[in-house]
Amino acid sequence: MKFSGYIGLSIFFLLMGCSDHKKKKNEAFNDTIVHYIELGGDINLSYAKRIYYNEKVLPILLRQENDSLNRERLFNIGWNYFYMNNWEKLHKITKIGCLRSSEKANYFHIGKSYRLFGLYYERKSINDSAFFYYNKAGNLFEKIKNHEELCKNFQDKAVVQNYINDYLGSDLNLIKALKIAKKKNLVFEKYRIYYYLGSNSNAVKEHKKGIEYFDKAISLKNSNKNTIFFPIIVDKAICYYNMDKISKAIELYKEALVENDNLYKNPFNFTVILDNLAHAKLKIRDYKEIEELHFKASKIRDSLHIDQGQNLNKLFLSEYYQATNQIPKAQQFAHEAYTLSKSYRNAGDMLVCLKQLSKVDPQNALKYSQEYIRISDSLQQLERVTRNKFAKIAYETEEITTEKDQAIQQKQIFFGIAVLLFIIGTLVVLLLIQKAKQKELRFLHEQQKTNEEIYQLIQNQQSQIDEARHIEKKRIAQDLHDGIMNRLSSTRLNLHILNEKATPEIIRKCLPFIAGIQDIEKEIRNVSHDLNKDALFNKISFVAVVESLVAEQKEHFKGKCHVEIEPTINWEWLTSFQKINIFRILQEAFQNINKHAQAQNIIISILKSENQLLLEIFDDGVGFSLKQKKKGIGLQNIYSRAKQCNGKVEIKSELGAGTTLIIALPLNPNL
Repeated sequence: MKFSGYIGLSIFFLLMGCSDHKKKKNEAFNDTIVHYIELGGDINLSYAKRIYYNEKVLPILLRQENDSLNRERLFNIGWNYFYMNNWEKLHKITKIGCLRSSEKANYFHIGKSYRLFGLYYERKSINDSAFFYYNKAGNLFEKIKNHEELCKNFQDKAVVQNYINDYLGSDLNLIKALKIAKKKNLVFEKYRIYYYLGSNSNAVKEHKKGIEYFDKAISLKNSNKNTIFFPIIVDKAICYYNMDKISKAIELYKEALVENDNLYKNPFNFTVILDNLAHAKLKIRDYKEIEELHFKASKIRDSLHIDQGQNLNKLFLSEYYQATNQIPKAQQFAHEAYTLSKSYRNAGDMLVCLKQLSKVDPQNALKYSQEYIRISDSLQQLERVTRNKFAKIAYETEEITTEKDQAIQQKQIFFGIAVLLFIIGTLVVLLLIQKAKQKELRFLHEQQKTNEEIYQLIQNQQSQIDEARHIEKKRIAQDLHDGIMNRLSSTRLNLHILNEKATPEIIRKCLPFIAGIQDIEKEIRNVSHDLNKDALFNKISFVAVVESLVAEQKEHFKGKCHVEIEPTINWEWLTSFQKINIFRILQEAFQNINKHAQAQNIIISILKSENQLLLEIFDDGVGFSLKQKKKGIGLQNIYSRAKQCNGKVEIKSELGAGTTLIIALPLNPNL
C-alpha cells in the first residue's frame, strides 16, 4: 500500500446609505460564495450534499471576472472534489482554472493547475502523465521562486517515483524538499517529508529506519499543537506488522481508530485502519470481528466513492475466507481483488492477488504462476522504462524551459530595440513639433508687426483726415465770413429802407435783394452739406479701407462679391484694435474662400444689432463638416482675434451647402 496518509445632507446621507447598502450586499454575496465552498468541503456533511454545494457555487464563479480571487476559489472547489475522490469533476475544474490562469499569464496559478492535473493522473494511476505535470509545475514554481510550492512539488514527484518502486529517486526528491522546509521552517511540510521517507524505508524493508522517520514526524506534531496534521500511526503500525510484531501493530491500529473516531474527518484513513486491523487479527488467528471490519470499510468506500483500497479489502477478505476454509468465497474475493487491481493498473497489487489466487485455486495455479511471472517481468521492464521516461520528461521539460527562457530573452531584446526606436521617433516628432511651434511664433510675430504697421497707417490716415478737416473748416469759415455773412449784411442794409418808406417804387427796387436771399439759402445749404460730409469723414475712412479690401478681392475672385455696410454704424464706438482685427478677419476669410471654398458668390454684411457689430461673411462653396473637420490655422486665427476683442464666432456649414461666418463684436458708446 503506497503513502496511505496523503491531503444635500439628506441626499448626501441617502446616497451614502445606498452606497453602504450596495457594499454590504456585495460583501454578503461574497460571504455566501465562501460559505458554499466551505460546505462543499465539509467532511461532516454527506457526499450528496457536498456535491450539491460545489455544483451550486460553480456557475456563479464562472460568470464572475477572471481575477486572482476568482481563480483561488475555483481551485478550492477542485480540492473539494479531490477529497471527495471525484476525479472527473477535479479534471474539469482544473482545466477551467488552467485556461483562466493562462489568459492572465499568472505563473503561480498555472503551476497550481499543473499540480492538480498531476494529482488527477496520479489517482488514475497514469504515473508518467502525473510526473509530466508535476515537473511542469515545479519549473514554474522555481521560475517565480515560490519555495513553499516547490517544496510540495518535490514531494509530489517523490510519491509518483515511489509508485514505480524508484525509491532512490523518491528519496533524492524528498531530501531536496526537506532542505527547503528546514530553511523556510515549513513545519507541516517537514512532517509530510518524514512520513514519505518512513514509507520509502518500509517499502525497502528498512522497517526500523521507517519507524525512526515516523517518530520524527510524531515528535514534530507533538511540539506544534496548533497545526493540524494527518495521522501516521497506521504507517508506523505497518512497520511493526512487517517486523512480525503483530501485537504492537494491533495496539497502534486501535490507537489510530481512537484518533480517527469520526470517519468523516479522514474517511480514507479510517477504512485503511479497519482493513489493516482486521488483517492483523487474522495474522494471530483472532477471527472475531474480522469479517465485520472488512465489510464496514467496504461500505464506507462505496458510500463515499473511494476507489483506493477496495482491491486490498477484497484480498484481505479472500485470505480470511481461506483461513476459515470458506474456499468458494476466498476464490470469489481473490478474483474481484485481481480485477480491481487490473483496473487500477497497479502491477504490484496484481502480483499479490495472483499469489493468493494460486493458493485458493490450486487447479489453476500454473496459469496464475505464469501470469505472475509475465507481470513480474513486464513490471520490471515497465519500471525501467518509466524511470527512463521520467528522466526524459525531466530533461525535455528543462530543455523546453531553457528554450522558452531564450525566447523570452530574445523578446526582451526586441522589446528593448522597439522601445529605443519609439523613444527616438518620439524625440524626432517632438523636435518637429518644436520647429513648427517656432515657425508659428515667428508667423505670429510677423503678424503682430504687420498689425502695428496697419495701425500706424490708420493713425497716419487719421492725422491726414484731421488736417484735411481743419483745412476744410477754415475754408468753410472763410466762405461763411467772406461770402454769406457779407451778402446777408448787404441785403439787410438794402432792405432796411423798407422800415422808413414802403412805396411801390422802393418795394420794386428791393425785390432783387429778396431774390438774393434764395441764393444765400442755396449757399448755406451747400455749406451745410459740406459740413455733413466732414462729420462722416472718419467713418467713411474705415469703410473705404474695407471697400478697398473687397475691391482687391474682386480682382482675384472669379465669382461675384457683394458688400453691404449699414450706414448708421457709428465707427467711433469701435477701438482701433477692433478695427484692425475686423480687417484681419476679413483678410483671413477671403483667403480661406479662395483656397478651399470653390464659391461662385460672396456676400459680406456689416450690420448693427443693439450694442453689437455683426460681421457676416457668406459663400456658396463646397462647405465642410463641423464634426469631422479639424480647425486649421486660419479658423484658429479668426477665433483668436474675435476672442481678443471680447467677441464671439459662429460658423454654419454643411457639405455642399456653403459656409456662413458670423462675428459679433461689442460696441462701446463711451469711446
